[in-house]
Amino acid sequence: MADCLNHRSPGGDAQRPLERLLSAILEMTGASLGNVQLMDWHTGRLTIASQRGFSKSFLDHFHTVFVRDGSACGRAIRDRRPIIIEDVMLDCEFAPHRKIADEAGFRAVQSTPLISTSGAFLGVVSTHFSAPHRPTAGEMLAVGCAADAEANAIIARRANGPSDPQGWQNADRKRIANSIASLVSSYELLRRIEQN
Repeated sequence: MADCLNHRSPGGDAQRPLERLLSAILEMTGASLGNVQLMDWHTGRLTIASQRGFSKSFLDHFHTVFVRDGSACGRAIRDRRPIIIEDVMLDCEFAPHRKIADEAGFRAVQSTPLISTSGAFLGVVSTHFSAPHRPTAGEMLAVGCAADAEANAIIARRANGPSDPQGWQNADRKRIANSIASLVSSYELLRRIEQN
């Protein structure tokens, strides 16, 4: 399956920043599985917009997630904060999803909301780990910073609208790419400091 397969993607150029975000966060956390879901407040659900490493059965199962769902991303909607499930096989609220987690090959997950500076909840980025795991505080800080930057970029793209697609494509793409590169560099420095 192709990397960052667009499962019902919002389309085209708007997709690339989500793919870059997902790639950066997978690198920051050392995970090989992950996805970005966008929020539709009209229907009250998250929908997968970009993903890496998942099978069709996972994508079908988590295609839409509602606020009442016990998954990490469902809780991230309710709590408006990052959710870490260190072992999905031991987490009671995650119980309805254990079979698909086992099939997909993950035991731990973190889900971080995409919330703009203005407070708009735009979606969730999640990374999944093959063994029980808790990301470090430094990793979660880097993920949070990248998620915040992408949330603000989504707001800027929506404000520019389809009438000015080049407006965000040129300036904002560079700014987003530079922000994510800076976050990855900062994370690497923090990781070296933590190791020493």
